[in-house]
Amino acid sequence: MKYLIGFVLGVLMTVLAYEPDTATQMPAEQLVDSVTEHVAEIDYTFYDNLSESSISVIKDAYNATLKKPDTGSEADAPKFYYVQIGAFSKQNNADSFRAEALLEGYLSADIFVESTPDVHRVMIGPFAQKHEAELAIDWASGKQFSGLLLARSD
Repeated sequence: MKYLIGFVLGVLMTVLAYEPDTATQMPAEQLVDSVTEHVAEIDYTFYDNLSESSISVIKDAYNATLKKPDTGSEADAPKFYYVQIGAFSKQNNADSFRAEALLEGYLSADIFVESTPDVHRVMIGPFAQKHEAELAIDWASGKQFSGLLLARSD
């Protein structure tokens, strides 16, 4: 019953609050004059000034090298790729996360915990090719883990 009363009151309020569209009719001549006044205010000088404009381009700016290539022993060292899927301050938390990742179906030989005094990182790898590590990131994303690609020379 209360829904029916609410519905009737809603319809009644809508009917009372309704205002018909009250657009005023404007003679065509007055409408044309109004539109031409607004068009006269628009500035069309862009095309006139375009031929006088100029653009300065630095010669060979796109061919410049941004960073010198490494020529030391680090450049010759083979790189291995790892995927970090977690970082923890406690060893127990890192071990639990590794176990969770193993239960999600990744090979146990590839998931390990790398520990430093401050941080315990859960890593997948090593991978010889970058695209293999990217596949591991895709796997981690599918399992709701975040993946960070790391390149190291071991």
